[in-house]
Amino acid sequence: MGELIEVRTEFEPWRAAFNLALGGFATEMLIDVAHLKTFRTAINSVPTARRIRFRGVPTGRRDEAAVADRTLPARLDHRPTPFTGWLKHELADRYGYVCIDSPAQFALHRKAVTISGQTSDGGRGAHGGQGVRNVLGFSAARRLQELEREVAEAERAHAAASAVLEQATAGLDSFEKQRGAYEKIVDLTWEQVDIASLRSELGRWTAIVTEVTSDNPEIGRLRRDLDELEGRVTRLTEDSGVAKSRAAELEQAWERTADAVDTAQRTLDDAEADGTQVAAEHRTYLAGLFADDQSADDSPAQAVERFDAALDRAAARVREDQGEAQAAVGRGRSALHEVFETFKERWPNPNLGVDPDTSYDDYERFLTDLEKNGLHELESEWRDSLLRLSGADLTKLDSDISTAVREIRDRIDPVNAILDGLDFSDEHHKLHIELRDTSSPVRARFRSDLRAVREAIANAVSDTDRQRAYTRMAKVVDRVRRTAPEFHDLIDVRNHVRISAEKLTKDGSHVAVYDHIGEKSGGESQELVAFIVGAALRYQLGDAGSARPRYAPVFLDEALIKADAHFTGRAINAWRGLGFQLIIGAPNDKHSGIEPHVDAGYVVLKDTSGKSFTQLTVGLPDEATLPDEAGMPDGAPV
Repeated sequence: MGELIEVRTEFEPWRAAFNLALGGFATEMLIDVAHLKTFRTAINSVPTARRIRFRGVPTGRRDEAAVADRTLPARLDHRPTPFTGWLKHELADRYGYVCIDSPAQFALHRKAVTISGQTSDGGRGAHGGQGVRNVLGFSAARRLQELEREVAEAERAHAAASAVLEQATAGLDSFEKQRGAYEKIVDLTWEQVDIASLRSELGRWTAIVTEVTSDNPEIGRLRRDLDELEGRVTRLTEDSGVAKSRAAELEQAWERTADAVDTAQRTLDDAEADGTQVAAEHRTYLAGLFADDQSADDSPAQAVERFDAALDRAAARVREDQGEAQAAVGRGRSALHEVFETFKERWPNPNLGVDPDTSYDDYERFLTDLEKNGLHELESEWRDSLLRLSGADLTKLDSDISTAVREIRDRIDPVNAILDGLDFSDEHHKLHIELRDTSSPVRARFRSDLRAVREAIANAVSDTDRQRAYTRMAKVVDRVRRTAPEFHDLIDVRNHVRISAEKLTKDGSHVAVYDHIGEKSGGESQELVAFIVGAALRYQLGDAGSARPRYAPVFLDEALIKADAHFTGRAINAWRGLGFQLIIGAPNDKHSGIEPHVDAGYVVLKDTSGKSFTQLTVGLPDEATLPDEAGMPDGAPV
């Protein structure tokens, strides 16, 4: 499996950690489950020194595994094979480690791994094993390069060991010579040495030499020449040995060069016979590989050495570039495969495949037909039209919001005109409905975005400008969808204004502002509610500028029963001043405060059969009498 996955370039520092986290999983051999039985039978009699683990898996699984960012599977590239779909799902299910920077973050994730290779899986974990050989992205070419480096290192170690061995051998020989000399010295005694005879003989020969040289200066000159010639012979002997060694090396180099020339010539002859030519871009590429590798001061041998070194570097560079190109081709094939799959999902067609090699021409014909039919031009026209229409809608939305707020104010003004003529609290005060805009940074920014999108659409002259304007417009549209969390705050204009009731003197001086009734007495709150509810009802009817509302009757059940006649009278006058006709229902014992302010009163009665009927009570003649109370239920409403 290690051959099918590779660490993405930007996450190379995590390679060792991923090798440790995946462990033996990356070294398992994958077998098509359809051939697993045949494979087991074939290998049963084959002995291997190394135990190989394998697994049968389904092939052709769709590559649609979802992986989260910052996890181990998201930082891997995958080679496109029939096993890739299964492998991605397996990595996402079993090895979805979150890559963290510090062990302190283990508590935040169920499964996590640090860059040092320590893993956490709930209460379990693992650490250690650093220095394990990399198995991710394994390939034969990369392994051969590793082996070549190991061979070169072994050769250098062998050469160093040989030098040490030669030095040790020379030291041993010197030691043996010294040991022999010391043995002679140990065996020899001073009595065995005739020092007097040796000194006499040395003196005799020294006298002869002195006598001869002093009488003949030519002998001295000859001795000097002899010494010089002996030194020259020694140097020439050494140079001869070096020259012989150099000649042998040159002969071997010549043989290698001749073989290389023959091989190169055969390659050139074969290329010429096949009609192969080096393209201009290939010449430029090769020239770049060998640039700065030649010097006019080099000897032929140095030039050959430089060329060989440059050739080795160029070969390594070509292998690297080839590997990168193959990886790019693989990624391109995978991308094409995903594009073709997406196309088939959106527009099913049984005649189309998804293999990049066999189906590319079919999709290319589709593209040619679409371009020939001008689909891209229609798309451009559609996009421009969509921008214009959507821009007009957004412009209208901005205008409608402003218009709606203005209409609220316009509809409240006639209501205030009516309230100005009504007494509130006493004959010296009145009630006024105050409208204030509620400024919000979110709404202000939204209105600014609307205007900015409108300007961007108007100023778009290129496809890039239109695409940028479309993106901004899409973001604004997403904010005004009914499912958006900001919809009501941005679109409902009732959230854009705040309405309060203000108590003023008749000349318009401010007295108080009412935004709640919690601290008012029953009568005061009843009067205020009557004014507010009546004004709101007249506002909702939308005809506050008319003498009377379009629908005047208002039914109030058990209303205006908590205040004395003074407060009740002003509340009823407020409803009447707003143009409404009141029909009030109250219990039999709670209507005394209402009677002085109504034009007619009725008692609702029930007979013995349970049927209800009304009896007029206000304005009856003196001789009129009510039915016997025995025929009325207790607490009958008026």
